[in-house]
Amino acid sequence: MCTSAILKPISSITRSILGIQKPQAPTESQEAVEARRLRKEMMAEQEEKQKEERQKRLNEQIRRQRRGGSGRRSLITGGGGGAGYLDETL
Repeated sequence: MCTSAILKPISSITRSILGIQKPQAPTESQEAVEARRLRKEMMAEQEEKQKEERQKRLNEQIRRQRRGGSGRRSLITGGGGGAGYLDETL
């Protein structure tokens, strides 16, 4: 058994006997609450933008793959190199 499990009930009993209350965290100011809300809204907007950009990039990649015409070129008949570059009789 852990010591905190032993001491916790004892400390709560002594507090109740002596009339001591547990310390409370200070309440947040309106400015802090408003700042947190604005920060959450900004983060949500940024996430939405990122999702849209990701989707656009994905759609662009899919469109490029479907378009075709950008596949491998022939080295034999092409003008950029290969056998046709050295031997123009082909």
